[in-house]
Amino acid sequence: MYHEEGTKCAFLMSLLTDRALEWASAVWNADPQIKASYDYFAGMIREVFEYPADGKDISVRLMELRQGSEVAADYAIWFRTLAAQSGWNGAALWAVFCIGLHPALQAELACHVEATSLSQFVATAIRLDKLQRQHQARVQASSAARPQRRMDYSTHREVEPDPMQLGRSGLAAQGHRSRGQMRLCYRCGVSGHLSPRCPERFPSTPESGSSLFLNFTVPASLHMSDRCFPVSALIDSGAAVNLIDQGLVKEFGIPIFPCVPALRITAIDNQPTGEGYLKRQTALLEFQVGLFHYEQLAFYVTSSPANPMILGFPWLRRHDPHISWRSGELVRWSTTCLRGCLQDPISRPCRTSCVERALEAAGGHLPCQYMDFQEVFSEERAAHLPWHQVWDCAIDLLPNASPPKGWIYPLSLPKSKAMEEYIEMSLAAGHIRPSTSPAAAGFFFVGKKDGGLRPCIDYRGLNAVTVRYPYPLPLVPAALEQLRGARVFTKLDLRRAYNLVRI
Repeated sequence: MYHEEGTKCAFLMSLLTDRALEWASAVWNADPQIKASYDYFAGMIREVFEYPADGKDISVRLMELRQGSEVAADYAIWFRTLAAQSGWNGAALWAVFCIGLHPALQAELACHVEATSLSQFVATAIRLDKLQRQHQARVQASSAARPQRRMDYSTHREVEPDPMQLGRSGLAAQGHRSRGQMRLCYRCGVSGHLSPRCPERFPSTPESGSSLFLNFTVPASLHMSDRCFPVSALIDSGAAVNLIDQGLVKEFGIPIFPCVPALRITAIDNQPTGEGYLKRQTALLEFQVGLFHYEQLAFYVTSSPANPMILGFPWLRRHDPHISWRSGELVRWSTTCLRGCLQDPISRPCRTSCVERALEAAGGHLPCQYMDFQEVFSEERAAHLPWHQVWDCAIDLLPNASPPKGWIYPLSLPKSKAMEEYIEMSLAAGHIRPSTSPAAAGFFFVGKKDGGLRPCIDYRGLNAVTVRYPYPLPLVPAALEQLRGARVFTKLDLRRAYNLVRI
C-alpha cells in the first residue's frame, strides 16, 4: 500500500502505543535512519521488545523441563511443543528428553534395546511409564487389603520383629534364594527388572521443585531449681504426645526415668519413626509459655534436634488456645487457662524504675566533692540538643535503598507504662516528634541489674542499608597504658548519652 520508506516508517510509528510509543518518540529524531529505512526501524523494535513473555528463552525452558510426578505422555506433549520451537537437532533433543524423565523410568529404559529414532524412544518411555504405574497401583491395592496394626501411642508394649523379617522391606534368606533362582526382583518379587532398578525403590514424589515448611513455634521456658532455660516449642497437632529432644535433656540436666510400657510411634504412613518406641520420659517440670502461662508438664524423650520441644495434641486439647494462622500468633488462652494456668502479672514480683531519668541523690543535693561540677549534672541543660558541628554523624543510605519498616514488640504491663513515660518525656524534651512515615525502628526494653528498664531501639534494619564508615579504633593496651599509676577511678553515666550525638 505504501511505496516510500518514510511513509512506511510513519505508518508503523502510528501503530505503536504505551512504552513502545515512548521509546520510538525518544529515538525518532535522534537516529535519522529510522525515518529512512522501514527494515531498520522494524529491526530495532524487535531488538528492544521481542523477548519471551515469561522471561525465559525456549532453549532454557526446554533444558529445565522435568517429568516430575506427571505421566510420561503429558511430559512428552510439553517436550514436543517446546522442541518444535527450539530448532535443535535430533541428537540434542534425544538427550534432553532422557534427562527430564523420572530417574526410575530412566533406569527402566536403560534395560531395553535402544530405539532407532526419537519418536520410538518417546513411545517406549510412555509405554513403560504406563506399565510402572499400573504395577504400583496393584502393589498399593494389595498392601491396603492386608490387615495392619493400628497406629496408637497409648500402651503398646515393645514388640519384637517377626523371625523371618529383616527390616521394613527386606526378605528372609530363604526368600532371597527362591527369588534369585526364579530371576525375580528381591524387593517387589516381579520379573522384568532387578532390585537396583526396582520402581518401588524410587520415591513417587516429584524430585524437582522446592519444599515448603511452615512451622508454628512459641517462646517458652523450663524452670528447674531456681534456674530458667529458654526454649522454642513447636506446636504440632499431629503429635500424640509432648516430646523433648534427648540433647536438650542432657544439656539442661533434666531428670528422666523409664517409660513402662514403651510407647510405639509411627509416621503418617504407619511406619516406625526413629527407634520406633518412646522408652523414657521426664518428671513433671514447671513449663512456661509466654509471660504468664505456667503449668506442670512431662515430656517423652526422643531424638529431634531440629525441633527440640514439641507440644502435641494433648497439650492443645487441654488448653484450647486461640491461634491466628494468618499472623502466626497465639492470640489468647481458653477460659480454663484464665482460671488455672495464667498467673496475675500484678502478683508477680517486678522491680521497675523510671526510664533514663536523672540520677538524684538523697535530698536532691550533690555530694560536696562534685559541687564544683554542678553544671554538668543539670537536668535542664541535658534536655537540650547540642548544636551542630562539623563532626555531626551522617546516615548515608546505599544506592536505591529505602528505610526499613519497623517491628512491633509485645510488652508487659510494667514495660508498657514505662514506654508511655519515656515517650511523654522525650516529646516534652523535643528529642522525638510524631510521625506518620511507614519507616520506623522497633522499640523495646532490656532489664538492668538494679531492676530498672533500659530502652532499646532496633536499628539493625537501618544499619543493613547504611553505607559503612570504617575507622581505626585505639588498641586496648594503649588505652590502659594511660591509666597506669592511677589509684582513684570515677564512673560517670552520661545523661541521655545517645541524644548528645547530632545526626
